[in-house]
Amino acid sequence: MSSTPAVQTPRPVASVATDTARRALPAASRAQPWIAPALAMLAVCVLGIVQLRSGEHVRLYLDDLAQLAAPALAAACATWAALRHRNRLRAAWALIALASGGWAGGQLIWCWYELVLGSETPFPSIADAGYLTFAAGSAVGLLLFPALRGRHGRMRWFLDSCTLVCALFAVSWSTSLGAVAHAGGDGTFAFAVSLAYPIGDILVLSMALSALCRPGARIRELALLSVAMIAMAVADSAFTYLNAIDAYRTGGLLDLGWVVAFVLLAVAGWNAASSARRAAAPADSGTRPAAVTMLPYLPLIVAAAVLAVRYGMGKAPDGVELGSMSIALGLLLLRQYLTVRENRDLIDTLAAREAQLHRQAFHDLLTGLANRALFSDRVHHALELHRRDSRPLAVLFCDLDDFKMVNDTLGHGAGDELLKQVAVRLRELLRPGDTVARLGGDEFAVLLEHGNGAIAVAERLVDCFSQPVDVADLSLTVRASIGLAELGPTDLTPTADELLAHADIAMYAAKRAGKGRLARWHAGMTPPNADDLRLRQPLTAAVTDRRIEFAYQPIVRLADGSVLGYEALARWSVAGQPISPARFIPVAQRAGLLGQLTEQVLDDATAQLSQWSRRLGHDRLRIGVNVPAMLMTDPALPALVARVVDRNRLQPAQLVIEITEDALVEDFEAARRVALLLRDVGARLCIDDFGKGYSSLVRLQQIPLQSLKIDKSFIQDIDREPEAERFAAALIALAGDLGLDVVAEGIERAPQAALLRRLGSTFGQGFLFARPKFAGQIDPRTNYADSGDCAAPRAEVPVDA
Repeated sequence: MSSTPAVQTPRPVASVATDTARRALPAASRAQPWIAPALAMLAVCVLGIVQLRSGEHVRLYLDDLAQLAAPALAAACATWAALRHRNRLRAAWALIALASGGWAGGQLIWCWYELVLGSETPFPSIADAGYLTFAAGSAVGLLLFPALRGRHGRMRWFLDSCTLVCALFAVSWSTSLGAVAHAGGDGTFAFAVSLAYPIGDILVLSMALSALCRPGARIRELALLSVAMIAMAVADSAFTYLNAIDAYRTGGLLDLGWVVAFVLLAVAGWNAASSARRAAAPADSGTRPAAVTMLPYLPLIVAAAVLAVRYGMGKAPDGVELGSMSIALGLLLLRQYLTVRENRDLIDTLAAREAQLHRQAFHDLLTGLANRALFSDRVHHALELHRRDSRPLAVLFCDLDDFKMVNDTLGHGAGDELLKQVAVRLRELLRPGDTVARLGGDEFAVLLEHGNGAIAVAERLVDCFSQPVDVADLSLTVRASIGLAELGPTDLTPTADELLAHADIAMYAAKRAGKGRLARWHAGMTPPNADDLRLRQPLTAAVTDRRIEFAYQPIVRLADGSVLGYEALARWSVAGQPISPARFIPVAQRAGLLGQLTEQVLDDATAQLSQWSRRLGHDRLRIGVNVPAMLMTDPALPALVARVVDRNRLQPAQLVIEITEDALVEDFEAARRVALLLRDVGARLCIDDFGKGYSSLVRLQQIPLQSLKIDKSFIQDIDREPEAERFAAALIALAGDLGLDVVAEGIERAPQAALLRRLGSTFGQGFLFARPKFAGQIDPRTNYADSGDCAAPRAEVPVDA
């Protein structure tokens, strides 16, 4: 009459798909695991009522047979749970099944004495060996359940278990175990067997309660097991006490405690097996109610209450009780100390990670300098001080001259080393209160919040670049073009964008003046980037308010004029005047708007393609979106692509990401990693304007491409100049050898299309077929001719084609 059944450990935390399956389960199905314990308890209640109303002979049979059937049922359910699990869980449930079977064997011997022989069962007897097998088997079974991970978790579990053992021992000693020990027995062996029952109950009940507190286990099965062991412990303690004073008789209500314990154990095994069998039924999330986390302390509180009550009744605690409570309190204090130390370590780790994340968010990972976000924040703050206190400031833009040559000749590793050494020089030359940042690539910026002496600082920066830099066993002299924009105390306070644009304009003026020098911004400067002053603010508002429109140009099969897909092209107007993308796209890049603009075109283009696909009744139509070079090194791009494709319910292969060869020049390894992630998402990758860039064939081979677009500069004269035809033929043949589809851009004449088709180009794009149009002007069923008046539709494809 002994110990605890074992715990059912959890499956891994449910995934999103499993959570969805769980929500899809009917309410009745989710409530089903509690039907079995309810019915079992009802049966026990009926048994108790029948037993109370029956005669002594009937009550004896009912009692003994019920105590035989309950552990047999528990053994069967635990065996089923073992068969439904694997590894440690299988071994754990197998031991619990063996332990329940041992109890059933002991009860069978008990029934033989009482029901067959008609005599009292001797104590101790071989039946006690079967009963005590339950305590040993259950204890080992609980130990075999999957352990906690991590040194701190295992230590906390061990201390909790030891605290529970000491507290429950104190309770048991005060209520029954002490009386048994003081009463002694007929012999040493009988005395040892008497003590084995409550001691086994203490051990297994402690382990069941500590397992119930363990994160990650199934709380339903563990709750049933814990209640079962409480019933078992109460029944065993009462039996031990009554047996010690020779007052136990079969058929009393005490015997229902064992029946209840094994019925609960059977239900726990049934639920464990059912949960392992139902794929749709997820494991517990691993969280625990607040009340459950208090379980390690509850027995200690109960023990203190019992001792206090006994003391109030005039029974002072003896040495065993005081010793048990002292050890439990010591273990509790040690556990609290370890928890405090672990929390402190966790806080230190979180603080370090927060500092690291802050540094990653506001600092350049390569050089350790401030990044664009932090620099922009500092500029805004400095402008507020200028507006309020007329405090002078200055901004310098530094761009390394001919940095691309270093990357191309010595490799990107040498380029990175050069950038790091440049960062060190800049930091050494500037004052502690100044801010130096790497804006990207080979561009650096400096903010002088006390603008006095800005020209002297800028000249020192120019001079510092004249000193050779040792890179890749070579001594290199790298120059820099620097643009300076100053604000004096009496100057009007511009916006941050205007101030940065002034410095950028001055830097480009320095490059045009011969590189390696300083240029100060003044109002008369009108370099190519002067558009920034006029267009940056309206463009920022247009992008923020999603007023950028998108036109679509078809890409057709040259063989039959059918539409493969469309390329999405950004369109923007100011006061009704269209602004060329060649003008506003560079402005968007310098204003830091390209990421937001690209997200808009991805979202709008995929939404439009979704409408066309539904109209056509198939998902073979594609949409091409140009992604700027700077975003091809952004690891967040694949996740963005996956979101817009999923949001608009497209097949990922319907989206074609078009990049230029320049995207593979600045940081090839980062671009390659992003390209591989895009491939994993399922999007297609296309090299746009092929032939104009500087990428090598080796790099193209390392990127998961599906197609390339031959730049229109190689197409425009192929029907007029033999040399142009031969060159285009070589490019098309190269693409074919690489297994890539070829799209010829800029087709404007029927002879061009015919010649390209003969040379092996599969697809074409250009004014010959259609100019870019807004979505409302496009019928996706249109089929374009490739000769004659090809701008006019030749035929229409049915909607369901």
